[in-house]
Amino acid sequence: MGCFAVGCLTLLIIGFVLVAGVIGGTWYFCRKAADALTSSQPVELGITAPDEAQVRNAERSVTRVKTGIATGQETTVAFTAADLNALVDRDPNFSEVRGRIRFDIANSIMTMRVSAPLDEIPWSRLQNRWLNASATFGFAYAFEMFRLDLRSAEINGYQLPEELCSNFVSSFNRRLNQSFQDKIRESEGAEFWDHVKSISLEGDKLVVTTKND
Repeated sequence: MGCFAVGCLTLLIIGFVLVAGVIGGTWYFCRKAADALTSSQPVELGITAPDEAQVRNAERSVTRVKTGIATGQETTVAFTAADLNALVDRDPNFSEVRGRIRFDIANSIMTMRVSAPLDEIPWSRLQNRWLNASATFGFAYAFEMFRLDLRSAEINGYQLPEELCSNFVSSFNRRLNQSFQDKIRESEGAEFWDHVKSISLEGDKLVVTTKND
């Protein structure tokens, strides 16, 4: 599942980091920004261990995507939030975010919740601090470009104002696509993205369609 792992969910995490950057920018001149936007402890994300049936279903979906890529046939595969969470829980490619991220999908909107330690950031103010955050967004990929429609974002209880969210959509998508070009396409995930026709949120599923080569 390596290429899929490095591809789809990693990009969503990059997108969330950009959300954090937008919010952080509004607090740049605040002396207590680090304390305001981080916490001294993690929060409960409501993650439950998937059962074996959920894991098998998620693995079958990934296999169908990989088969479509390998054979060059257009294949459409739908992933539920339970599938994504099962992959994070079991796939070794997601070991660094296991237990720290949760996905939900409803009405073609994804909600991503994160509770992650910040010890690896080389700033003493963030040692023993946690990023506790959530974001809701629409999401689509087509013609090698992403479009993310940020609906709401919250970091450590600070809610991003709706008008600020709307004003940053264009620049946010530009930065998201730049991160995609700089980080994802230079990694092993490039093979995955070279064969993806589209990704979209439809109802309660993330739908991936591979290219017909």
